[in-house]
Amino acid sequence: MRRQQRKGEGKGPGLVGFLWTSLQLLMAYIFLSVVIGIKIRDPDPSLRGLQFAVFQAPQGTSNAMMSSCRNLVLILFVSTPIASGFSSPGASSVSLQSPSELISRSAGFGLAASANGDQDPINQDSTTRRDFATRITFAAALATSVSLPQFSLAADDATATNKPSTGPVTVIGANGRTGYECVKALQARSVSVRACTRTGEYRDGDSVKGVVSLACDVTDPSTIAPAVKGASAVIFAASASKEGGAPSSVDNAGLVSVAKACIDAQVKQLVIVSSGAVSKPSSPTFQFLNLFGKIMEEKIKGEDAVRALYAVGTPAEQAGLSYTVVRPGGLTEEPSLGSVALLELNQGDTKSGRIARADVANICVEALYYPELAGRTTFECYNADTAAPLASVGISNIFKQKTAEDIFVSGRECRGGNWKELFSGLEKD
Repeated sequence: MRRQQRKGEGKGPGLVGFLWTSLQLLMAYIFLSVVIGIKIRDPDPSLRGLQFAVFQAPQGTSNAMMSSCRNLVLILFVSTPIASGFSSPGASSVSLQSPSELISRSAGFGLAASANGDQDPINQDSTTRRDFATRITFAAALATSVSLPQFSLAADDATATNKPSTGPVTVIGANGRTGYECVKALQARSVSVRACTRTGEYRDGDSVKGVVSLACDVTDPSTIAPAVKGASAVIFAASASKEGGAPSSVDNAGLVSVAKACIDAQVKQLVIVSSGAVSKPSSPTFQFLNLFGKIMEEKIKGEDAVRALYAVGTPAEQAGLSYTVVRPGGLTEEPSLGSVALLELNQGDTKSGRIARADVANICVEALYYPELAGRTTFECYNADTAAPLASVGISNIFKQKTAEDIFVSGRECRGGNWKELFSGLEKD
């Protein structure tokens, strides 16, 4: 939150204020680095513009302790000009180009905090501590001029008692625009990822730490089993395309093949990216999108088949396996909103809106942290201030209109200040 300016502020802190601020920051630095053991490592010096300095917590540090330290960390390290991040051992720095991009990026993916992982193989730069003395002069300015919105992650949330099982998360359709955001959202939470594409070539290559590229063509069932075997969860973000296959082969049969493979491999959670209005064939949105290879018809067939495979009394249900169907509204390429409170979920497919792919990815990934709440559910998602009934949402999305919260109330809306609250109101299928 931005602090409110009080009377007398705005003229600068003066020498005494500057020295006092520097002393406070120095004491915080000593506390973090010496007492707690957090290491501070320079970003890649070859990068230009704003960068994240990487702060690495020692193994065994609790999430509560890291959460308490995060505010100190945010103002401790200055690069060119300065930005700071808090990450797990071995996380890589991120290059940004402007304060606004810094804000949107930090909002979209949060500041991932985890005490788990391997020991950091990178030796601490010997110049880091010497450089701190010179960089500290810029820290106070940043602390008062930049307010970083934090997208609370379940990895940092003390209420998140259920963490994803050990093992990587498989993202099918990782080169698609939403699938790619899912990979990045998992990376931000220090989760190992299998980036699965038809060709086996991930758009960022194999050099990305924590990401392994695999071939998985959902129209070829023989490629699916190796992609999901040993995975802690699977995110299905594939959809029909000219190169990838027709809706009947991808959104329907392909999805069913993936669900069956997940059940055979005892994958605990399957998250499916579907579409809003998919169950309402009389809605303008359904009728328009269905012109493209009857994609909406195939999507709902695929959804229904998955729900049947995981129904109560089936082997999948008895084994404790679950699924989550996420139905986004109109997808945008905008940055994440940066706040769970600005999102809304709904059930019944009666209203929709617009939502950034980055936020769809955040929802898909966070659902993995709350299987008891998000498991065995189907819900729509959109920005709360764009919500509209299906009859008119297409027009409001085209003109990027904002709507009043009371324009239409279905009675099944879910809102919350954190992820647990957001998922808590969901009803099981």
